[in-house]
Amino acid sequence: MPNRVALEPCVQARNEGRDLAREGNSIFREASKWSPELAAACEVWKEIQFEYEAVDTL
Repeated sequence: MPNRVALEPCVQARNEGRDLAREGNSIFREASKWSPELAAACEVWKEIQFEYEAVDTL
């Protein structure tokens, strides 16, 4: 459930041209004001970090 709840702000941020890797925490914190489920997930996750290798490199 938390991953599905987090997906919507990710998609919206991408569509708005925001940098999810840099602004991820603020994006989720803003979105959690309107979603109690996301707020609960953020409390469990604490600091959200995007640490992954790029998959679209040649």
